[in-house]
Amino acid sequence: MNLYQNSPDVSGRDYREDELFLTIENLRSELLEVAQERSLSDHAVLELSQRLDGYIVMAQNLMMESLRSRKNGAAPYGKNTKSQRIRNKAALQQ
Repeated sequence: MNLYQNSPDVSGRDYREDELFLTIENLRSELLEVAQERSLSDHAVLELSQRLDGYIVMAQNLMMESLRSRKNGAAPYGKNTKSQRIRNKAALQQ
């Protein structure tokens, strides 16, 4: 998904987005497989679900940031991006 064709950081950002969406898809597939074999309240199912939720929130934040940047005419990954990534990483480690 390349919304910023003129941005100098496009290839790096696209790679991170692609990696994020690939991680989400892999976790989703794994969750479906484990949930078919075990109870939905099983610890492994809950843990996978929580990890997937964290990555989905991260992707939503990325999309919202992208929309705000486009709306404001700013380049993607501005000043607040680093702090947002730190918050996302911390949320995933919980």
